[in-house]
Amino acid sequence: MPQRKTYQKTDLGGVQLGASTARWHLEHDHIDLSPHHRPIGRLLKIGTTESPVVEDTRRMALLIVDMQNDFCSTGGWADQAGFATERCRSAIPGIQRALEWARKHDLWVVWIGWANREDLRNLGAPTLYQYKKSVAMQGIGESLGSHKALISETWGTEVVEELADLQQDNDVVVDKVRTSGFYGTHLEQILRTQGLNTLLFAGVNTDQCVTTTMEDACFRDYNVLLIEDATATSSPDFCKQAVLHNTRLCWGFVTDTKALCSARETTRMQPEPEAGVETPSGDTG
Repeated sequence: MPQRKTYQKTDLGGVQLGASTARWHLEHDHIDLSPHHRPIGRLLKIGTTESPVVEDTRRMALLIVDMQNDFCSTGGWADQAGFATERCRSAIPGIQRALEWARKHDLWVVWIGWANREDLRNLGAPTLYQYKKSVAMQGIGESLGSHKALISETWGTEVVEELADLQQDNDVVVDKVRTSGFYGTHLEQILRTQGLNTLLFAGVNTDQCVTTTMEDACFRDYNVLLIEDATATSSPDFCKQAVLHNTRLCWGFVTDTKALCSARETTRMQPEPEAGVETPSGDTG
């Protein structure tokens, strides 16, 4: 069996991070997120706040978190609870740009949102308390007048009007019942079975559902890119700044829609086949 050594030197004079097919190549002027992989989509070099990253569009997915009426619209749960929903809505133009870019490059798009069982039997007290901080406050499943808060197949769990028309039938929709989009959902099975290893994050709240989903992705060894101008939060500004700082430091990379739209196609040397390692040679659907 060939020895695959972490930190061995790359052909370009950089260093390998990790081993087998999960490795990166940390080069002097970029980071290749899948150096073993023979591209089957477009191989793009995308700018980040640190080093540019190189990745195949067929390994990438845009994840849009919680852009639904209960968090972002007048009359929704967050609005009636007194949160600054207009701050959350500031992510909409960036998400529209990110979606346009994703469609251009034929990326998978995954919509993740809170949508609970009406009987609430899968929600424990700690989760319920997140949404009902006082006796008077309307919590998950309680009436907001026109609908019940955060219940599946109601207006509150529908995507906001500005983005709803941009959804497509073949997009993936994942309902979640915790802040992380991975907990108790089929998100990971979809990503793994479709070979989606690099995830671009957009949505709200940056410091809550976006970051917990993003952290869980990092812990599962997905490659993480946070799109700064396509995320927002009703929390104070320092909360988002902390997420941006920790994304750069711990979880992955920070980019924005300007950098995405400026990304250029690139090439790499074709890797030599390794024993036990297969690389895609065509469209896998």
